[in-house]
Amino acid sequence: MFSLKNDTIPHTPDNFETIRQNNNQFLSPGSIIKNHSRLWRVDEVSDDVLTATSIDGGNTIHRRFLIPLEDIKPGNLEAPNPEIIGNISAQDLMLRAFKLSMLHGTAPLMSLQRSRVIPTQYQLVPVVMSLEMPKVRMLIADDVGLGKTIEAGLIITELLGRQQATRLLVICPANLREQWQEALEHFFHIDAKIISTRHRREMERLLPPGTNPWEYYPFLITSLDYAKMPQIKVQILELNWDIVLIDEAHNVAKPHQASAEQKIKMDRWELAEAISKIAKHLLLLTATPHNGYTDTYASLIRMLNVDAVSGLPHEPIINRDIAKSYICQRRRKDVEDWFKKSSTEKSPFPERDQNEIYRPLSDAQRISIEKVDELGNYILNVAEKESAYRRRLARWVVMHFHKRSLSSPRALVLSLENRLRKYEEKKKIYEEGEEDSAGITEDDARANVLDHDTGEKTTDEETGSRSERITFGDKAAQEREVALLKEVLEYARKVTPAKDNKLQDLLENQLRERLKTYPRVIIFTRYKDTLDYLEGNIKNSSRYRDIPIITIDGSLNELQRKEKFKDFESSKTAILIATDCISEGINLQAACNQLIHYELPWNPNRLEQRNGRIDRYGQKESKVYIRTLVMKDTLEAAILKILVQKADQIRKDYGFSPPFFGDDVSVLDLIREKGLQVNVGQRTLDDFYQAVEVKKGSANPFSDESIQKIKSESFYGKTEIDLVEVQQKLKETERAIGSSEQIEHFVRSSLNKLNCTLIEKSSEIFNIEITDNRLKTRFGNKIENATFNPKCAFVDPSLEVIDLGHSLVRQLTELVKQSTFVDSSSYGRTATMKTDAVKQTTALYNVIARYVVQTRPVSIIEEIIPIAVVLYGENVFSRDEKDKLISAKPISDNRTAREKIEDLKEALGRCDLTDIILRKLKERLIEISRERKTIKERLEKNGTQDWLSGLDNLTLGSNDLLSVTLYYPAQVG
Repeated sequence: MFSLKNDTIPHTPDNFETIRQNNNQFLSPGSIIKNHSRLWRVDEVSDDVLTATSIDGGNTIHRRFLIPLEDIKPGNLEAPNPEIIGNISAQDLMLRAFKLSMLHGTAPLMSLQRSRVIPTQYQLVPVVMSLEMPKVRMLIADDVGLGKTIEAGLIITELLGRQQATRLLVICPANLREQWQEALEHFFHIDAKIISTRHRREMERLLPPGTNPWEYYPFLITSLDYAKMPQIKVQILELNWDIVLIDEAHNVAKPHQASAEQKIKMDRWELAEAISKIAKHLLLLTATPHNGYTDTYASLIRMLNVDAVSGLPHEPIINRDIAKSYICQRRRKDVEDWFKKSSTEKSPFPERDQNEIYRPLSDAQRISIEKVDELGNYILNVAEKESAYRRRLARWVVMHFHKRSLSSPRALVLSLENRLRKYEEKKKIYEEGEEDSAGITEDDARANVLDHDTGEKTTDEETGSRSERITFGDKAAQEREVALLKEVLEYARKVTPAKDNKLQDLLENQLRERLKTYPRVIIFTRYKDTLDYLEGNIKNSSRYRDIPIITIDGSLNELQRKEKFKDFESSKTAILIATDCISEGINLQAACNQLIHYELPWNPNRLEQRNGRIDRYGQKESKVYIRTLVMKDTLEAAILKILVQKADQIRKDYGFSPPFFGDDVSVLDLIREKGLQVNVGQRTLDDFYQAVEVKKGSANPFSDESIQKIKSESFYGKTEIDLVEVQQKLKETERAIGSSEQIEHFVRSSLNKLNCTLIEKSSEIFNIEITDNRLKTRFGNKIENATFNPKCAFVDPSLEVIDLGHSLVRQLTELVKQSTFVDSSSYGRTATMKTDAVKQTTALYNVIARYVVQTRPVSIIEEIIPIAVVLYGENVFSRDEKDKLISAKPISDNRTAREKIEDLKEALGRCDLTDIILRKLKERLIEISRERKTIKERLEKNGTQDWLSGLDNLTLGSNDLLSVTLYYPAQVG
């Protein structure tokens, strides 16, 4: 019986000598050991701690062992048993199972078979770029709607699949946490937990006392504002993170600094900078990395730690030759042009039909807004006697009421009533001279008005409600304000739905027109109160009485939102009314192609994020329709004129949107710069502006200087990866791991072997009847609505995609591998076949090779290498000959079992087999080393990178003979 022992393992391509110099040298990465009656692959050795993965069938587990306390022996798989004649189908199933579960470090794009995404080729560019990086450090800056989440998820899945990472931390705005959790689980089978003040209390209740949730859970998602809290920041930085992903990374860029002496608020940047230094792999995601300031932009590139930025923080120098290898930045126009010129695929991007609908104010609306202005003027006059901080706070309060009046009569009424209630409460507890800020800071009040993220502690609705309850002046002043409030409230209530011109246009024109075009439509509104107002009035309209009205707002938990989305997607006709809780991260292109903005967000980023929910890659319809309702002669109309129309023109001229960073420049700055005189509380916007704290050095993102700087310093179209290379990687992946069709074949064969039934419901959709008890414990009696085609699930998200990352495939893989070590009728480690493909009896050996890459830390890659040799001769087949042999078709064979057994013994016992196998392993090792040397040189030409050391230095850690197959010629002689 043949067994290729570890003491014959070569060390380097040039020196194939044994590496077993003493009894402890078998404890090295890539080697095989025996411990606790099982075989393990050594993954890492650190001092006296050994990390290993089981390889002998059964459930694959990862363990750490304390070497002095264990009785560890060298190990290897037993050689195939020549006394048992297996069959070709069982062997094929076994080989597929091993291939699907191996560390395919030499096969690109493992992530494709471990996810349910259907990426187009341009979305594969970032993951192909990452394949060349021992440490992945990337800024993914593709436009909104190109699929940065998918691109980053593929990289993460690739790293996890290669065991280059086991721990992941996602840092994002608070309103994107659930979306990231859903995307990672739905598309990539990654069970990530959200950690926040609220979530942590539940975590700690479930964990053993004293357990640190940051350390216990391997995949975590947290908000930026939670992570930068001093005590939380310390806990994060104490741990080692394999992958850190920062979404909306422009939020962590260093604020612009005109000089080294200028004081700036840097808590977000300092957090990101510290994390970037401890993270092995770093992904920064943003559609707007450049805000017009080179130093802010360069701070993101500097975080990659690839020596692409030099100079002082406020006067950086970007080395573009180095940086371009680590930045993937494409405009939508770039991708659309590529589809037109070179792709066989149809462009997945729709045409955008966008229009603004101006409606005049009714008399009742005009009077109501004038009364709100009177109230605002009174509040500003009262606040003039207070501190500068309180004066600024008053102006944000006034602007909040102005925005509410433009949103809907209902929103204004509820705001006024909320403020009146505050004064009723103060009657009972009033103290002379008391300052009341209602638990809200100026930053919060500003963010509320300018539609920026209000952070971890409060929701948008809570922040708005608190703004309404900030009071100013002494008791007498407040009593006069109460009288004025009641008067304003009286006029606000006179704006009935019939006198609300914007509502009437929505009901009579916009909704009717949209539902004629497509049966489902989304209405976005800033406020929950306006959402309720719209829901009630649409339901009361006889025209829409039979149409389902679905609403989603921030008060719903993730499960409730999912149910609402499912209702909307499954409805033949439906109207979805939503707040901005779904404006980012949630993609609606499969459910709808038209939306209406009921009022205009004052943050242009938020407006474009809303549009990007339907106007993005994968939209099923050829055109999307976007309508924005605007009241004439209001501040809203001025904002539209300055921001939206100018931004659209820049997008058409340059192919990218101008940047809007709330910390640097606001819509109010831009309107003031244009000299527009808009009344707010009977004061011009210029008067308002003078009393508000202004950022030093703020620049107009629309200026020619800003746009030209962004254009010249960006990396649009500068990636060194072309689509031809992507296509080659796809072919290599299918050859090494298998296509989706081959995975389907494996699942079908495995289920059949286990006497489970796959019942076709319709084209490419199945129910799987589970009868094997080992599968029942995990999946129950049935898996319903399953498909092997991700495209089907793209159309119908309720389908269960069975891909390589699915737990059913993983379980089947383990069960099939386990049967490999059992002598039974399903034995697959030997097989024989009579075929026309050979002229002499030939033995095909499948050898598992485990290579060790000498980076720091070391990494392991695995391959099954087929070696074909004439049984009674020395002729070794070429790659092409071997490929033809593997695909050979069997014909009837009347040889006796004894003849086959004798030939199997000959195949396993030939004296030159060790040399033949080692020679082939050496050839493959040299081939891989050369490939990696090319990659290393390609990266090093752009600058010296210490972490590239060892990338092309591979050794053979261990190898095992997995199977042998005899091919008998159809004709002898």
